[in-house]
Amino acid sequence: MNFLCFGDKNNKSILFIHGMASTAMLCYEPILKYFSDYYVILAEVDGHSERTDELVSLENNCDEIENYIINNLSGNLYCLSGFSMGATMVVEIIGRGNVNVAKAHLDAAFLTKMGLLTKPYEYMFCKAIKRIQNGKTIPKFLMDAIMGKDNNSIIEMLYWDITLNTIKSACEYVYRYNIPENIRNYKGTIAFWRGSNERYPRKSVTLLKNYLPAIIDLEIEYMGHGQYLHEHSDEYANKLIEYLQSG
Repeated sequence: MNFLCFGDKNNKSILFIHGMASTAMLCYEPILKYFSDYYVILAEVDGHSERTDELVSLENNCDEIENYIINNLSGNLYCLSGFSMGATMVVEIIGRGNVNVAKAHLDAAFLTKMGLLTKPYEYMFCKAIKRIQNGKTIPKFLMDAIMGKDNNSIIEMLYWDITLNTIKSACEYVYRYNIPENIRNYKGTIAFWRGSNERYPRKSVTLLKNYLPAIIDLEIEYMGHGQYLHEHSDEYANKLIEYLQSG
């Protein structure tokens, strides 16, 4: 795993975790300029950067993020923010309770267990990525059904050198994920953003409300998976800063 740091370490800290099959910079570079008053850390998940090894375990990557916060920030982080797979990892980290996180921000966390569909979904995801890497298109009706109508954000944020082994490891973790019971003890503020065209994040926030009923649930109209972050990065950054500055 690798960490990219920006800004003054004396400022309030925010650590971002990117989505599956993308990179930290593809997801978050467009919004960095808005966070000059913060100390920003971008976590590069294994297998999602030329600076990291192939992904073996997302759980181990959560361990490494915890250790980074403990060793470099005295165990205290102002905000932990994640998109998609990264948001699932945020849930895991705040659920463990090993580090102090004042605010959590989840963008389309995937918390819905796929059960018997885990392997078929993993196969389809790998097949779709391979098609893109080979310069082939994915039928529009499938993209619309999975990512939201007319949403090409995931393709445009794709890390082209990702391996199928990394994708399989990530899918195995995310599609079988269990929300930790200990997350009920989380004392910070938590916000869940999701597009109105996203199916599984809607289910995920409903599940999470069983543990954290005070969660801030924000639905962004007409947006699919990753679309708000990628296509409306200015608005995304300003809205996130509003959340960071809220009481």
